[in-house]
Parts: sequence; structure tokens; C-alpha cells
Amino acid sequence: MSVRRSQLIRSIWILGLAVASPAALGAESTVPQPGRAAVHGRVIDQETGALLSGVNIQVLNTPYGGITDFDGSFHLRDLPPGSWHLRFSFIGFAAHDIPGLDLAPGEDEDLGTIGLSPAAIPLAEFVVTPGSYTIMGNGTQRSQALDREALENMSFAEDITRSATRLPGVASTDYSSRFTVRGGESDEVLMNLDGMELYEPFHQRDFVGGLFSIVDIETIESIDLMTGGFSAESGNRQSGVFNMRTKTAQPGQRRTKLGLSVMNARLYSEGPLRGNSSYLVSGRRGVLDKIRVLSVVDAQTTHYFEDLMGKVEIPLAAQHTLSGHLLLSGDKAKVRDITEEAHDIHDTSYGNTYGWAALKSHYSSRLYSRSLLYLGNVTHERHGDAEKDEYTDKLNFKLADKRSYTFYGLKQDWIWDPATRLSLHYGIDFRQLEADYDYAYSLSDVRADSTGVIGPYENSVTVRTKPSGQQTAAYVSARLNPWRHLYLESGARHDRATWAHDDLWSPRLSVAYAFGERTVARAAWGYYYQSQFINALDVNHGATEFNPAELSKHYVAGIEHGFEDGMEVRLDAYVKDISRISDEYQNLRDPWEVFPESRNDEVFLQYGGATARGVELFLKYDRGRKVSWWLSYALAEAKETIESLTFDGLLIRRTGDLPRPLDQRHTVYVDVNYRPTPRWHVNLSWQYHSGWPLTTYTYVANHPYSDPPPDDLFMAASHNGFRADQYPAYHRMDVRFNRSFPVRNGTIKAYLHVINLYNRQNLRKFDVDSRNDAGQLVPDGQGGYQYFRDDTTWFGLLPVLGVSWEF
Repeated sequence: MSVRRSQLIRSIWILGLAVASPAALGAESTVPQPGRAAVHGRVIDQETGALLSGVNIQVLNTPYGGITDFDGSFHLRDLPPGSWHLRFSFIGFAAHDIPGLDLAPGEDEDLGTIGLSPAAIPLAEFVVTPGSYTIMGNGTQRSQALDREALENMSFAEDITRSATRLPGVASTDYSSRFTVRGGESDEVLMNLDGMELYEPFHQRDFVGGLFSIVDIETIESIDLMTGGFSAESGNRQSGVFNMRTKTAQPGQRRTKLGLSVMNARLYSEGPLRGNSSYLVSGRRGVLDKIRVLSVVDAQTTHYFEDLMGKVEIPLAAQHTLSGHLLLSGDKAKVRDITEEAHDIHDTSYGNTYGWAALKSHYSSRLYSRSLLYLGNVTHERHGDAEKDEYTDKLNFKLADKRSYTFYGLKQDWIWDPATRLSLHYGIDFRQLEADYDYAYSLSDVRADSTGVIGPYENSVTVRTKPSGQQTAAYVSARLNPWRHLYLESGARHDRATWAHDDLWSPRLSVAYAFGERTVARAAWGYYYQSQFINALDVNHGATEFNPAELSKHYVAGIEHGFEDGMEVRLDAYVKDISRISDEYQNLRDPWEVFPESRNDEVFLQYGGATARGVELFLKYDRGRKVSWWLSYALAEAKETIESLTFDGLLIRRTGDLPRPLDQRHTVYVDVNYRPTPRWHVNLSWQYHSGWPLTTYTYVANHPYSDPPPDDLFMAASHNGFRADQYPAYHRMDVRFNRSFPVRNGTIKAYLHVINLYNRQNLRKFDVDSRNDAGQLVPDGQGGYQYFRDDTTWFGLLPVLGVSWEF
């Protein structure tokens, strides 16, 4: 271990000990800290007088809150002085609000006894679907998995989609903000923002799928993640739904936040406009081109990204609210890897433009609608120029790839409650889509064929096409409460995509039974089709026709229970039966190549079907005190049937039932939060998952060893069994220290996030080199050559710093 690294580790532990020392923590007091305020009281059942434990208490639009104790008592300490809005919520009771609570410095306000009135959860709000999680929400049910404070204090990239990876059934990588759900693919998750569908909403998409989300976490009020068995309202995705809702500024309150980290510089502001209107605006500019901190960024690579989001809300009348939304993002990446033997030059750029107007209408307490008029444009350009003359790689490759995708449409959703025990949800979506592909590449290479004969290889592809079409969707879903504790939801949707000739019907059914105020069991079944996106045509391999829709059948069951001491537990089980899988090309050695079509390890796979099954456990403990924690564990299996494998190279072919590329049998996430004082927040997290399937390889040379080597020496990759090996298990520990500093004009917050605290070398890519570290060929003593492991790994020990000023 280097001296510098040793010093860094010692510094981290010194900081951790300083935070944990009695002087830093201070003793827990029944009175507020100097200059702070507090409130206390007791919560009871208004009808019976019974003490209510586990009642959720929120100080709205702040990270402050808590939960009532066994005797119904609560004491929120160390609140900042000011005027606050408190909300008390509990399953089976109507929420109780205390607006305009004025707290002076040093005051400990006694709220006395607060009574909650029993009330059934509105049928339209009851969660019937298993595998549903709310993040940062304000709902009355126990479905909230992560609150805002926890979320903002655990993600090194302050990334909204990375939050989902803490939940069971979700998988991702160190570098990517994209995630997969229950053995599926990353494009099988529907991403919505205030009702607007987002296509590929990630920065730097060619680098392991996307480094960051284009949506600023600061703009988001709440998220609903559904990992299976979701209702007919959501369609055209096989695996999951990620619904994001933006904040709405509170009347008379203006808030601005400036931030700087090694990832980006950001500006966020919200506040009132004329009348009761309000605005929200966010802008970020990446700084990875200025600060090369991530291991995906090297001296030859330059990353640049930016995004802008804005929203204006205008109340038209007591029943109607009109809002206008804009989301823009842009990315560029440059690689200039030039040596005497080779050069690798490429430029990529991406753009996202979304604009929509939304009208929310509450016609009565029983009838609601939301209408969206929207348009968007997504662009993607890749330009590559590579030439290599190495013993293992002799190629000349040029590529020009320009794509754009434009759409516009109208969407409307309705909720009608004709009776107390019946709620109807229905809607339509019509959109016109156009895509423009201008693709050309040429490749000259030296390769070994399937018999081991080494020779020249030539290939070129040119595709220019402009597909267009319509996509329509219609759904209806009926939610029924036939008996007090039983909830049923049945529905169906019709999806049509003219460019792929898809005309699809999807039935859905779910049921929930509430055994009491704290226990709910759920189950769901349904068909989930996904049409090939009009911007996903595989022109890389000359395709000009779209594939038919894929289908996943979901079978899901789960149960959740909330204990009086604040512990919450959820257990889910699922089976996904996947069929109609599109045949595709994959890279044997590196699935995250920027130019996969240029590599000599592409295989063509034809599928018979796939199955994913698993059991998931989620535990959470949070009573609003100094220590909270949550744990998730998933035992899962994802297999697919390979009917045919085509590869013109050296490979031990394996077909039949094989693990899917991201199959991970065991997955564990553990997070512990420690709040010694209101100004300090420490998060310690650990994650583990079993290794993914791996295809290893070595080289075979066309000449025996000689010094000097012959001019035409070439070493061809010889692959071992297809997905026959396994990556080592992945695990790492992170720690994050957050400190807030009240200042005259607001609050300054700073954080230190240390990734991979014990510097675990997690294998990212199995790689083999023909030369040693000195660049020399080495004989193996048997007339051939030695080959050397040259693996790449995920994040090593890495500190990340950030600061923000809110006023």
C-alpha cells in the first residue's frame, strides 16, 4: 500500500472517530440546542383513545421528522426556528396537519394530545401491486422505502436513478446510472417524469449504459418504483416502472441552492410567481472534463455534459392546474488515444429535448383527469477512427453514425370513483414518431475463423432509412374493495406500434388482503409486452426491419408488516416467463464497448425463451432517532435458452439453458445512518452480489516463439466455454460524512463520500495481454508465448467531495 493511500485511510478513520467522539456527538438532551427549537406531544386514536405508536411525523418540505414511540409520544428536537407545517399520518387514519406552526429559538412547543380519526385509505391510493416502493413520498402507507434525507446523504453522484439500486431485485454497475429489474435488461424499465415518458434519460450513454441521469435529484418530490406485477396504467415495458414527480414550490417561499462537486456544478431555484403560480428551475454542468476523478476518465478521454429543467404551474381555477415543463440535456465525449503503433479516435454526442404541457382537473372528489400534450427529440452521433497494428489486433476501422428521433402526441388519464368501494382508471395515449438513421462503417481486420485459420477479414455496412409510424395505447383498470380487508384490481391494455406491426392485448390482475393496520399481503399476474423502439433499429448489423414485441408473464406475491417498534419487513417472490425474445449480437469479452461492431468477439444468439425467479427481503428500521438502517437481500436466478450460437472464431460453444448476462444469485445491500446532531449525518453502506457469467479466453499464435518475432506474427483470441466461468463476487463498503453549517443567509452543506473504503479490487473486465509490463514477448518454454492477465476493475478507493449553499 502506498504512503499516500495509507495517509488517506488514516485521515478517514480520524474523521470518523472525531464524528463519533462524545465531544462531537454531545449528549442527547430533552431541550433544543442553542438557537434551535423543538415540539413534543402525544398521538391517540380519536375514537377509542388508544395510544398510537409508529405514527409518521413530517415537517413538510424539510428533512426533519420522526415517529411516535410505544406510548404514542413524540419529541422532535433541534428544529430550525421558523414557521413550519407538520403532518401526522398512519395507516387506517386520516392525515392530520398543523400548518403555520411558529417556533422561536429555544422554544419547546407542547402540542398536547393529537387525535387521528380512523379513515379508510382512498381506494385510488391503496397499493394493490406487490413490488411497489415509494421513495421520498408523503403517502400514508408503509410503502416508503427511502426518505429524502437518506437518499440525499448516500449517493456519491447525487443521482436520482442510483437510488433504486438499494432496493431488492434491482441490479446495476459502479459506472452506470441505468439499472435492471429482476433479471431483465436496462431498457425494460419505463421512466416517467410528471407523466412524460423519457427515452434513454442518461448522460454518456455509450459508457456502460449511462454515467448519470439527466434528471436532477433536487427537482424531485417523490418516486414510485414498481418491480413487477404493475397495473394496466403502465405499458410497453417488460420489467418495471420508475415514476418521478417534481416538487411544487410552497406559497410565499423562495428557495435557491448552489452546488459544486467533483461531478458537476449546479443551480436550483423554486418559488412563487404572480398570483398563486410557481416555478422550478434546475441547471447542471458536468466538470469531469475539468476534474478527472472517476476511473472511467483518463488522460485520453474528455467527458462533457449539461442539463436544464424548468416547470411553471398556474392554477386556472379551484379545480384546474396548468403546468408547462421543459427538459434539455446534451453530452459530448472525445477519445484521443494515439501511439506509434495505433490510434483510437472517437467522438460521441447526444441530445435530449422534451417539452410538455399538463392540465390537472379535479371535477369533484370522485372524478379527476390529467391531460398531456407533448413533443420531444433525441439525437445520437458516433464517429470512430481506429487503426491498430499489434500482435493481437490488426484492424482499420471507420464509422459515422448519426441518428435522430422525433415524436409528439396527446395523453390523457382519468380516475373515476363511482362508489366508495369502486375506482375506475382509464386512459389513452396517441403519438406520432419518426426516426432518421444515417449509418456507415468499414472494417479491415485479421481474424481466425472457427477452424483456426488466420486470415484477412473485411466488412462494411451502410444503412440510410427513415422509419415512421404511430404508437397508440388504451387501458382500463377497475379497483374494487368488495369486503373490508380485500382489494382487487383487474385491467387490460391495448398497445399498437405500426412500424413493428404490433397489435397487443395485455390482461392484468392483482389482489391485496389487509390482515390489519400493519400487515398486507399482495399478489399479481399479467402480460407485459414491449415493442422494439423506433430508435432501436439494429442498423449496426444492417437491419432495416423491426422485431416483433417481446413478452414477459409476471407471477408475483408478497407480504409486508410494520412492527410497533418501527421495524418494517417485506418479503416478495416472483417468476417471470419471458418469450418472443429478439435474436441479437453480443460481445464475448466486453459488453460495454463503445463500438461493439468493430470487435472480433461478436456472437449472434438466437433465443428460445428465458425465465427469472427469485425471493426478496427488505428490512427497514427508522424511528426518526439517531440511528436508522435498512437491509435488502435477493436470492434470484435468471436463465435463458440459447437455441443457436453463431461465431466465426475460436470458441467452445455452449447452447441450451444458460445464465443470463447479469445473473447474480445473491445480492445484499446494507445501509446504516447515524445522526449524532442535526448538523451531522453519517452513512455507512455495504453491498455484495455474486459474480456474473464470464467467457474467458487466451491466445493462439500463427508462429512458434522466435526472437525477433516474424513480421506477420498474429495471436488470435481463443475463447473457452461460452458463459462457462464466473466473475468473482463483488463487494464494497462506502462511507459518507455530511455536515451542515447555518450561516447568516442560509445553510452551507458539505460532504465527503469515500467509495470502496477497503479498496476491494472488483473485476470489471477479464483481459489478457500478449506482452508483459515492459512491452516484451516472453517464451513459455514449450515453443510458444506466455500470456499475461491485464484485467480492469471497478471503482477502487476513491474520495468524492461536494459543497452546496442553500438560501
